[in-house]
Amino acid sequence: MQPGFQLTPANARAVAEICVRLDGLPLAIELAAARIRLLPPQALLGRLSQRLAVLTSGPRNLPVRQQTLRNTLTLSYDLLEHEEQQVFRQLSVFAGDWTLEAAEVVVHTHRPPDRASVSVLDAVASLLDTSLLVQVEKPGEEQRLLMLETVREYGLECLQDSGEEAAVHERHAYYFLTVAEEAEIHLTRPEQEVWQERLSREEANLRAALAWCKATPDAVEIGLRLAGALCYYWFLQSALHEGRTWLEAMLARTGSTDRSAARGRALFGAGLLTWAEGNIEAATRCLEESQSICRESGDQRYTSYAEMILGNVLSRQGNNVQARHLSEESHSRLKGLGDDAWDEAFTLYDKGIIAYHSGDPAAARTHCEESLRLFRKIGEARYASLVLSALLVIVASQGDEEMVRSLYQQSLPLMQQARNRGRLGLFLINNGEMWLHSYGDEPLAKVLYRQGLILWRDMQQGGQGIGIVKALAGLAEIAAAQGKAERAGRLFGAAAYLLPSDDSLERQDVNGRVAAARVKLDTAAFEAGLCAGQGMTQEQAMTDALQDGQ
Repeated sequence: MQPGFQLTPANARAVAEICVRLDGLPLAIELAAARIRLLPPQALLGRLSQRLAVLTSGPRNLPVRQQTLRNTLTLSYDLLEHEEQQVFRQLSVFAGDWTLEAAEVVVHTHRPPDRASVSVLDAVASLLDTSLLVQVEKPGEEQRLLMLETVREYGLECLQDSGEEAAVHERHAYYFLTVAEEAEIHLTRPEQEVWQERLSREEANLRAALAWCKATPDAVEIGLRLAGALCYYWFLQSALHEGRTWLEAMLARTGSTDRSAARGRALFGAGLLTWAEGNIEAATRCLEESQSICRESGDQRYTSYAEMILGNVLSRQGNNVQARHLSEESHSRLKGLGDDAWDEAFTLYDKGIIAYHSGDPAAARTHCEESLRLFRKIGEARYASLVLSALLVIVASQGDEEMVRSLYQQSLPLMQQARNRGRLGLFLINNGEMWLHSYGDEPLAKVLYRQGLILWRDMQQGGQGIGIVKALAGLAEIAAAQGKAERAGRLFGAAAYLLPSDDSLERQDVNGRVAAARVKLDTAAFEAGLCAGQGMTQEQAMTDALQDGQ
């Protein structure tokens, strides 16, 4: 120990993070404290990715078995039955928490004929009794299992030494591929929120499976399938950068001669996320190759999905005739499959958007009204809200003020039907981001940003930090494009003030937008707005953003 050590404002955060990293285990924390003599808290924290190698010098008055963390864990491991040891080390493949069903699928127990075998269920119960596993209970959800990270590090060492590692990782990856592929089709159905939440619970294991696929030469196909199945989940989560990074990593391990269905779907995913990020040229390359492969393999659904996005790209480029042709083809093909009202409703929305950008508001209104009717019929509040937002822009462009008022009156009751209103607010704002940066459609983006903010304000769900920042920054960007320097600065200032202090991707994005706006606006007015915005609370910023900005 270091007798003179004191907790100060400078080291308090690092000390707290050390305790969290060590799962609050008393022995681990005591062993870490013994290292403070040589390593200050921040330096020690940086070394805790390998806890067992660092925590090896306990007080000499402790029993030998407790003088290193590894000794203590080895003692617990040695006391287990043979089959319990096998279950323990194989369960260490899981990241985060997991279900008992997942454990039973992934763990493979040998059953020697000369001794009674232990089932996975019995072994899990024994591991819970010895605290090598813990249960995670969340209201309204099934109980899940968790191995503390300190214990998991030891389990992974045992797994590596056992010769079982490759087979266990493969079973883990295949199990979560099954989960992702089962969820994939439901993410474009009325029950999408339920499945989105299920995948959210499995994120740690999905990332672990992807990382293993990326690092394993023989896992190319499973990696492509897994990343491809998750593309729309990442889109809904607005995890565009993460999803694109995984997809590009998997695609980089294939060649242009690979014309597999898995590669075709992964290319679609990369194209979708890249398009949503605003990189039209790269998105077009992915989508065109995806369309070719999917058509060749007879995958009509994903051929149509690729055509939809390509149609939007062409519309943005001014090629409205070809855009509308692709949109019509996509709609007809999906309608011909005859098994999905959601696809029918979504392609009508797509046709409406392309017609609107082609200068045909009458056709756009007809398509979107029918899309809205279908989404309401199947109980799809999320996309019904998206289509209604588009209709607001379309009817406003026609000068139909009475219908605009009617649609606004319909919007809040419709949004109240969503299973998760906070998630709906983020969904609308994320679509605002997409239409602003992938399409340059400021009116539609503005409506979507405002709808998301109105939902959180009226539902008293203002804690959606990053989503609110996105909406504020998007509305600031629109104000800047309109030459409203003070308002742009004020909203940018509020967005920057509400961001976490770390150098996150979100902060880099806002800083980039501020820099782009600053060079084209009146400097004095813009800087005055920035200063005013940085003094706003979240509630004040939302109220200000929802004003017309006139």
